[in-house]
Amino acid sequence: MKGKNWREYEPQRIKKKRRRRRKGGLPIKLILLIFLFAVGYAGFEIYFHFSKPYIIGLDAGHGGVDTGAVGIIEEVALTEKTTAKLAELLEADGRFRVVLSRKDGEDKTVTDRNKLFQRAKPDLVLSIHANSGEDASAYGFECYPSPPGKKNYERSLAFAQYIAMEMKVAGARLRGPDGVRFGYYVPDETGNTSKLLIDSTDTQVYDYDTFGMLKNMTCPAVLVEQCFVTNEQDVKDFGTEEGCAKAAQAYYQGICQYLSTLEKGKS
Repeated sequence: MKGKNWREYEPQRIKKKRRRRRKGGLPIKLILLIFLFAVGYAGFEIYFHFSKPYIIGLDAGHGGVDTGAVGIIEEVALTEKTTAKLAELLEADGRFRVVLSRKDGEDKTVTDRNKLFQRAKPDLVLSIHANSGEDASAYGFECYPSPPGKKNYERSLAFAQYIAMEMKVAGARLRGPDGVRFGYYVPDETGNTSKLLIDSTDTQVYDYDTFGMLKNMTCPAVLVEQCFVTNEQDVKDFGTEEGCAKAAQAYYQGICQYLSTLEKGKS
């Protein structure tokens, strides 16, 4: 620099260089921050989806304006209490992640609840219901696995048998030979449908629709009828707060027993 002392310009040159560094460093820091966030989020997703080996889909039957069967109690009160207690047991166990088909009080169709499970891809599905009868003397527990002809039939049947066995241990009176049945909707000439309920000894494949929460499931799926809301003793045993807790414990034991058998078969 002619006629000028270079030392006069050195401080200004250094300041400009520092400003350029600060301007250039900001995008790098931002990129680094985004990268760290992405890595952290990916790690959380991996933990959330894979750290617990079993995903359990729980469906509290009915909901919202749909109260289900009405008797000494409403069916929906029983299904929501039992589902909540079972979810607590499974989550406390530490081996399970629970997916609920709906929130308490939520009005959600069977189709929407079913589709939610199809997206979640659970390892097991349990849909909780209660029965009713015109005659108050009707009583007992029964459950319905995916019927013969479905790809998940045999696994669903085995799951249902464990559930029924645990309910029997809990004091439930089983309907039919073993408390396990298959359920179908049979259409008539007018387009209406009626229920066809048959014992699990009938393994014939019928070309009828089954219960909505069992359709299109690839995993073992079972619908339970916990008790008759129109039967005083049934409600006392499995419809009260304590009764729902007892049923939830039986379902939890049935889930554990079924999965334990699978693990033994793999080893």
